[in-house]
Amino acid sequence: MSFSKLINYYSYVIALTILFIIVALALGPLAPIDEPTHFPNYDLEIPVGLSFSGFILLIVFIIVTVLFWGSESMLVNSIIDSSALSFAILNYLNFYLIYTIWKPEIYVLPLFFYVKYGSAPPELILDFGQIALIVFFYRLYRRIKSR
Repeated sequence: MSFSKLINYYSYVIALTILFIIVALALGPLAPIDEPTHFPNYDLEIPVGLSFSGFILLIVFIIVTVLFWGSESMLVNSIIDSSALSFAILNYLNFYLIYTIWKPEIYVLPLFFYVKYGSAPPELILDFGQIALIVFFYRLYRRIKSR
């Protein structure tokens, strides 16, 4: 694959990434929200909608990756790469929003987040965003290497 084809391919990936993010954010208000009854002091519509949008992109990423991993189609491969990138962007935007609202201690570990909210016991959360980025950069490395 020549350098110009590689640039052309990743321009499609970036365009699809933006499209996926816009569509997922448009679906965010469809999230079922019962948090106002549990947390009346916070307006959680935006964080819950962002989490729901990220979840939609995670499901798209998993399904497309599992079904079409070895495909030779440029469209399918760009959908795999753009779904990984769009999910990672929304995932880290979601963690930033969580940090700005509740101010927990958050440490990024390899494949995990360590989160501690005040006096609550700490949580070790699997970071699917890192997994999506690993898949994205692995596929990028393979494309560059095959060039």
